[in-house]
Amino acid sequence: MNKISKHVLEKFSMARGIVVLDKNIEAAAQALSDKNLRVINVMSGMSDERIKQTVLSGRIFITNNTQHFIGDAKRLEYGIISTEGVSDKDPKNLADLVSKAIIEHSLWSKKHGFVVRLMKNGKSSFRELK
Repeated sequence: MNKISKHVLEKFSMARGIVVLDKNIEAAAQALSDKNLRVINVMSGMSDERIKQTVLSGRIFITNNTQHFIGDAKRLEYGIISTEGVSDKDPKNLADLVSKAIIEHSLWSKKHGFVVRLMKNGKSSFRELK
């Protein structure tokens, strides 16, 4: 195995978990990766329905467009981190808030069907979806 492939494999195997980034906040991908999260960016042009059906199951979706995804989160088994309450969408700030929320709410231990709302004061709220 060449040196680059080995490094990439080691990095992915050490990631805390996988998050999916919506198109409207993809600038935060590197900052989230720096927080040891494996990041999947949604491909440009994918419909919300296709995103739900193909990439979200078993993952946490970070979006500024919660209303289009919240209704199917429990059924399709994904969690949501909502960035709508954050006015400063600077990638590093957003990554810090996401990382803090993942730890605070133990999101990797949650199965699916939840929404975490990030707030501008640096706090977050967790709600399990019915």
